[in-house]
Amino acid sequence: MTRLPDFRLETYFSWWEFAARHHLTASDAQAMTLSELLALADDGDRAEFENLPRGYTETYATRPCARRSPGRTSGRTRPT
Repeated sequence: MTRLPDFRLETYFSWWEFAARHHLTASDAQAMTLSELLALADDGDRAEFENLPRGYTETYATRPCARRSPGRTSGRTRPT
């Protein structure tokens, strides 16, 4: 298999990625455990999370309100 040359911009960024004092252009989020995330929540939020259904997300057409009014959702923007 042919080895591709290094992507020069990526090579440059990798040189400074962990050496810079402040990294203001990071595109990835710092990982957090679920326990750490839930520690930030109040009792109500934790209760809602514990009762959250963990199945497939419904599509717009499966909800009764969406069938009645396809042009409106509950204040959310519909995907295009």
